[in-house]
Amino acid sequence: MLRNIRRQFGVAWALAALGTMVGSAVADPPPERAKSSRAEPDPEAQKSGEELWSANCRLCHNIRPANAYSDAQWDVIMHHMRVRAFLTGQEQRAIADFLKSSN
Repeated sequence: MLRNIRRQFGVAWALAALGTMVGSAVADPPPERAKSSRAEPDPEAQKSGEELWSANCRLCHNIRPANAYSDAQWDVIMHHMRVRAFLTGQEQRAIADFLKSSN
């Protein structure tokens, strides 16, 4: 019986401590930065397909000529690499358009 009371007290104490930690995290959110009235343009969104291709693809690959693959092959490659390289849809399309333009 004493063992059960100690166990229950230990569980209750742990839950109370956890609740205090979670409660303080929720009660005191981090201060937000002052938001400007105008949205800042994304510098990556302003890059051309050639710049994005050069900056992203050369991190892991030797740069190949853009005409090394057909348009259909580039579509498959870029779909795969969008996931692997964490590219946005806009970046993927810009790179694919650049690569296809040389075919």
